[in-house]
Amino acid sequence: MRSSFCALFLGLLFPFSPFAQSTEQGIEDAFARLQQYDPLEVTLETDMKLLKKDRGDEQWQPGVFKILVGDSIAATFQVQVAARGNMRKKTCHFPPVKIRFSNGTSENDSVANISELKLVTSCKNTNLDEEWVKKECLTYQLYNIVTEKSFRVKPARIRFANAGKKSSALNSFSFFIESEKEMSARLNAKPVKPKVVSTQSLDPETYDRMALFEFMIGNTDWGVRNRHNVKVFYLQPDGPIFPVAYDFDYAALVGTDYALPSPQIPINSVQERFYMGQCRSTDEFKSAINHFIANREAILRQCENFPGLSKSAKRAASGYLEGFFDILRNPARVKTEIEDNCGKVK
Repeated sequence: MRSSFCALFLGLLFPFSPFAQSTEQGIEDAFARLQQYDPLEVTLETDMKLLKKDRGDEQWQPGVFKILVGDSIAATFQVQVAARGNMRKKTCHFPPVKIRFSNGTSENDSVANISELKLVTSCKNTNLDEEWVKKECLTYQLYNIVTEKSFRVKPARIRFANAGKKSSALNSFSFFIESEKEMSARLNAKPVKPKVVSTQSLDPETYDRMALFEFMIGNTDWGVRNRHNVKVFYLQPDGPIFPVAYDFDYAALVGTDYALPSPQIPINSVQERFYMGQCRSTDEFKSAINHFIANREAILRQCENFPGLSKSAKRAASGYLEGFFDILRNPARVKTEIEDNCGKVK
């Protein structure tokens, strides 16, 4: 009775939304629409054996995406699903996926009518793997505090299943990542097409915040010039070019057992921090540092309030982040651990 009332309430609240009732049509701005649901619970039906098969290049297959409110199905969508992430496809029992929502049913739909979302799921369907996913979701949220020029995330509970079967291949905490298209619209920006970008061409403030954020979380798995785990955009009509980092599963803050530091970096563990950003004047470094110090309480509060993380995981995350702020408050350590290492990684 309660779930039926919830479904009716949503239909009244969003009468013109494609999520107000079950539908076979696709959607634009999928990430924004998913934000309407809290908590977000989803069932994704597809050929699980085919999805988990190692097929090398990205290949899309049909699926059915269902949003649940209580015991009721609030919306149904025909989607396309593909496994993603070369390294995770090799190491995971269950790969992360991309999901395509499209407006209309034509096979010739333009890219403009497609909303493609990344979904991060547990790698091996264990409690520890689920905790890693939660901590990576938290990491994205911390990046949102540091700068709006970052991908937003939407936590969800996902059940993967073969069509027509009750048993689940995976049922765990997951999260959706905002699409490039939706982030670009939010910021009035456009992606930069050339594959090679010079760090000198990037907006210094946004770049410095990104580099210092990667240092904060203990991540060396990124690079601007080769676009490794970094997307590049420009503000319209002719504004500055800026970078946006993503994929943080190699960060010390997340703590996966497969994470290794970059071979270019003289450290032995991801738990050691190494600043990979470019060199700046003392005043420019101070500006970036002061921005993080000003957001310290919000960052630590986000760790403390993240739902579903164990107390020990929250303590470990907060402790690691406090180590970063200890560095920022000590000018001698700023010089030796940040300024003296800047510019060493191209």
